[in-house]
Amino acid sequence: MKTSLRFPHLKNCALLEDMPPCEKAAFLDDCIVQTHVGATEILTQGEPSPGFILIATGTVEISYLSVDGHRAIITQLSTGDAVGEPEVFAQLPCVASAVVHPNTVTLLYPSSKLRTMMRSEIFVRNVSRSYVLRMQRDNQFKAIDQFQPAEQRISSYLWHLSAEDRVVRITQSYLANVVGCSRQTVNKVLGRLRDEDLIAIRKEEIEILNPDGLGSQLTRGL
Repeated sequence: MKTSLRFPHLKNCALLEDMPPCEKAAFLDDCIVQTHVGATEILTQGEPSPGFILIATGTVEISYLSVDGHRAIITQLSTGDAVGEPEVFAQLPCVASAVVHPNTVTLLYPSSKLRTMMRSEIFVRNVSRSYVLRMQRDNQFKAIDQFQPAEQRISSYLWHLSAEDRVVRITQSYLANVVGCSRQTVNKVLGRLRDEDLIAIRKEEIEILNPDGLGSQLTRGL
């Protein structure tokens, strides 16, 4: 089965926005389907990207390793998101590493075929837009880290991570690591959010029941 028929939802992803249907299908059909049963590093910081990687289903964690060995979790990406494309365009090594969660499926559009897609002004625009949106996200997280207390940072990260999917597949320990606080603080805040019917907590995932209510936490005095 052609990739475009196997994953028809990807025709609506941001990377292919506004492109003619035939070009969307051609791009997807040129991709290599990669199924990851376990956690796998698909991009390595400091090394070239093998191409554009589109998330067909599942989750990808982006992290940065500092010069003194500290690993910082940058964000999590989900179905329809892409990684590796700015580095391919710029012909620079990856600025961060990407690790897929178990049972994730990705599509690799090899760098060798890049010239074909670069003929499309719309595709080049979409890649540029993705880079701008990442800078916007990074600015938002920087402001969160710098100006919000830990309790509000937890709500902020959940709100941002659930923008595309209300189910955020993370553990309390992972959230504590991202936010930079103790697990006890995370458990306290999550318990309150659950009691207010804003979230539901299950094993290794948190479902956002009321996005607007969670969003109101970002400016709430805690």
